Order: sequence, then C-alpha cells, then structure tokens
Amino acid sequence: MKYSALRIQLTPERKRNLITLVVGLAISWALASLMACASPTKTGGATALYQQLGGVQGITAITDRTMDRVSTDPRTQRSFANVKMKALKESVATYVCKVADGPCVYEGETMRNSHADLGITGAEFDLMVEILRDEINRAKAPTGAKNELLKRLAPTRRDIVKRS
Repeated sequence: MKYSALRIQLTPERKRNLITLVVGLAISWALASLMACASPTKTGGATALYQQLGGVQGITAITDRTMDRVSTDPRTQRSFANVKMKALKESVATYVCKVADGPCVYEGETMRNSHADLGITGAEFDLMVEILRDEINRAKAPTGAKNELLKRLAPTRRDIVKRS
C-alpha cells in the first residue's frame, strides 16, 4: 500500500482550522519552553503539579486567558485567523493538564504535526511563553509549579518553531 493512500483528505477550511489550532498550541508550548530554561526548579512536596496550578479549572483559566491574549496581539494574531477559538482553548487546556500530570486525556495531534505548515517564528513562540508566564503569575500559582510546567513544555520549541 502506498503511503499516500493512508492520508486523510481534509477540506481547505478544516485544514486551515486544524493548522490554526496547532499553531496556537505550538506557540503556547514553545514560549513556555523558553521561559522554563531560565529558571528550572522542582515543584517540591507531594501535591501534583496540576493541583498546584489550580486543578483542571485553574489550568483552563490560565490557558484561556493566554489564548485570548496571543490571538489578539498584533505580533501573533496571524496564526489565529479563522480559528475556532473555543475548540483551540479546549485543546490547549487539555494538553497543559496532561503535561501537568492531571486527569485530562489529550487526543490531538503532536506539536510537530500540528505546527508543521504554520511557520511559527522564535519571536512568536517567545511571546507566547511570556504571556503564559504572566497568566500563571496572575493565577498566583507557586513559583516552583510555574517553573516545572514551563520546563516540561520547553522541549516543544523544537517541534513548533520553524523560522528564526
């Protein structure tokens, strides 16, 4: 069987929506990755990381505010044109919840696949990390939890950033 026979055919609109979703995720995780490298620390204690971030509800609030800001910022908004923000926000929250060892099950694409054709720049990724860090601070999550999450998200940078 040829490899091309295994491909799923998407309408141009669905492909664009999928790409936008992936770009948003990639930007978020790439920025988080950069910030994590700056101050990696352990979260300490027996409390699960996702609980330190406010549980599923806290993580959702952090990621929703992050996506609201990056989708309207002139420096990153190009990646969110014609994106169904509700679905993107749900996907980002689920991904972060999973990364933070929460009870969520992420079934989306890999960061590499979802951001492959988006041309995300290092500057866009860095801005997303900066905004994510701001929103974690705004939620008053412990510094160790913030740093641990950013450290866990940091490796996604190599899969998301495609342009310098």
